[in-house]
Amino acid sequence: MSRATARKAELMGELYGSAIDEVRRRTGSLAQVASVEASVRTDGPDAGTRRLRLIAGELEVELLPDRGLDIGHVRHRGVPLAWVSPTGWPRPGSAGFGASFGGGLVTTCGLLSFGPPSVDAEGEHPQHGRYSGLAASVTRAEVSDDAVVVEATIVEATVLGAHLELRRRVRLPFGEGRIELHDEIVNRASRPVEPMVLYHVNLGWPVVDAGSVLRSPAERVTARDAAAEAGLGSWAEFPEPAAHYPEQVFVHEVPAERRVAAEVMSRAGLGIRISFDTAVLPGMFQWRVAQEGAVVLGVEPATAPTILGRADARRRGLLRELAPGASWRLGLDIDVIRNGSVT
Repeated sequence: MSRATARKAELMGELYGSAIDEVRRRTGSLAQVASVEASVRTDGPDAGTRRLRLIAGELEVELLPDRGLDIGHVRHRGVPLAWVSPTGWPRPGSAGFGASFGGGLVTTCGLLSFGPPSVDAEGEHPQHGRYSGLAASVTRAEVSDDAVVVEATIVEATVLGAHLELRRRVRLPFGEGRIELHDEIVNRASRPVEPMVLYHVNLGWPVVDAGSVLRSPAERVTARDAAAEAGLGSWAEFPEPAAHYPEQVFVHEVPAERRVAAEVMSRAGLGIRISFDTAVLPGMFQWRVAQEGAVVLGVEPATAPTILGRADARRRGLLRELAPGASWRLGLDIDVIRNGSVT
């Protein structure tokens, strides 16, 4: 094999240990092992909402176009990785955040606020912003030579107010057990705007259970409130679930201007690595609930190192201005880890 041919095979990746060209020779259709399937829910509180099911070999990912192309269920080799709440994903606008937060692997909070409700010059901001109620316009959904790729555009705007456009790209490279979520936020307004974005990554059983460990890049970890203060000494290890366990939120002070990763590892050696750039996501928070029926660990990279809302971010000078026509690039890479190795 020539160097050029080897490089081409490397770029195209593998499925089940075989190069894509070899897979094509042995399957009636590549859809046997890699596909994008669109559907619409026909029953229940989420009736009428869209789903995209992505399959890239051993990795299966559900995207939610009517939730800003957020990520719902995820399975690797048939094992569930994401936490899913009892609310599911009802139609956007049908309930407040607490009654419609379905969890899933990634819930995006923003684009103008995250944290508790707040009010400022941009108006009223509900808990964790409006993003999760925004419908995406899907512009691409296909199996390419080396990955399954979906792209979409999401707009958050008001008449004569802020006008932000988010271009999202979700890519599953073949043979890597990886989800690449890359966003570009463009300010379409005629005046500066200060976006706020938080990626609420929600991990559940069996990745999260008693003895699961969070390996954080933080230089310091602090508690958000008294409930978290009670668990600060054991923030890194997930406790045994109990009948009653108030949620705990910890603030992770991550190093500036570098690529970092947080890992959650179960005792069985199954884990998730979340990689991001602190130059654009300088904040990270940990959400922990060890209550029977709600065993969940959230890892939350964010554009501002406060979880107390937009008003607090403004007071502390943590908001960053985005000029008219300018854009930010941000996002996450999420890798599956098995027995200490990225798959």
